Amino acid sequence: MSVFRKKGSPYYHFDFQFQGQRFCGSTGCTAKTAAREFERRERQKAAVPDQQLPMITLDEACGLYQDKVEDMPSWPTIKYMLSAMIIGLGAKIQLAEINQRSLQTYFRQRRRGRAPSSTNREVENARAVWRHAEEMGYCIGRMPNWKALRLKDPERPARELSIDEEARLFEHLRADVSDAVDFLLKSGWRRAEVLGLQWSDCDLVNLTAVTRIKGGDVVRRPLTRALKQIIERQPQVGPYVFTYVCQKSRSNRRKGHRYPLTPTALRRPFNAALENAGIGSFRLHDLRHTRGTRIVRETGSLAAAKEALKHKSIATTLRYAHVLDDDTRRALEASESRNSPERTRSAARKLSKNQSSSIG
Repeated sequence: MSVFRKKGSPYYHFDFQFQGQRFCGSTGCTAKTAAREFERRERQKAAVPDQQLPMITLDEACGLYQDKVEDMPSWPTIKYMLSAMIIGLGAKIQLAEINQRSLQTYFRQRRRGRAPSSTNREVENARAVWRHAEEMGYCIGRMPNWKALRLKDPERPARELSIDEEARLFEHLRADVSDAVDFLLKSGWRRAEVLGLQWSDCDLVNLTAVTRIKGGDVVRRPLTRALKQIIERQPQVGPYVFTYVCQKSRSNRRKGHRYPLTPTALRRPFNAALENAGIGSFRLHDLRHTRGTRIVRETGSLAAAKEALKHKSIATTLRYAHVLDDDTRRALEASESRNSPERTRSAARKLSKNQSSSIG
């Protein structure tokens, strides 16, 4: 019975075979005595048939997770993150062999030049893969400390796109992604809903579309005539409504051909347009915030905004209440006008008093 340390790891690891099956992973122990006790317990588990857990590779675990989530609107983003993780950590590595240090190294590389929130989304996605494999009865070794892998992400408040900024943004947007951005702004839908919209989801005769919102619920959304027109002018080159023109040939994609629009394919031209238009501190998700703000401003109804944005709770929609506060403030200021009855009577009394003093 023996334990060992891997190069660069502060923890002892175990690796043994029982009845032709391999058991390995980190003990999570820095003391050799404690690590040996950990390994002894693992051997006992292996010797009891109902406690034996099959091993699973990272590639297999990601495939298992795909079966669970590929029908969700966020699947294009999840697929991108799974592919990056498989390439970065290795497709054939056992989940139980991936330790905390390996994950720290991987996510350190992933965060270069990217916002902390982007890296944190990848951490949460990896956590979901590990947890799903564990729930399905596979050996994952010691569960990583996912909280320690997250980066501090200073929360930045959402902001509204002004009418002038809107005009400048669309002036600089690449033509093949302009309609998708316009749809995001006019609908208030989440990015995953728009990118995941398929022709089979659309009923343009009755001005409705079926989408999968955050959490996986399937809902029927009303379409305005402007949204209908955007959909109608998209080239039908596959199952997805919104596509883009590939700018550079790579792997199985060819320059000049259209492919389903992905978060990465949308992010780059969108950020370039913001920079060229001189628009700072604005994110793609702020298009949704802009639509919500405009709905409340025009209707005065938080309930209407909640339904349009498909918020689960009105508490989420209350972030747009500042628009109603602005209306109330303007009403209060208007009521303090010099033409109000109170001011008129006060001014008349003052004038009469001054005239009496003058005559005296």
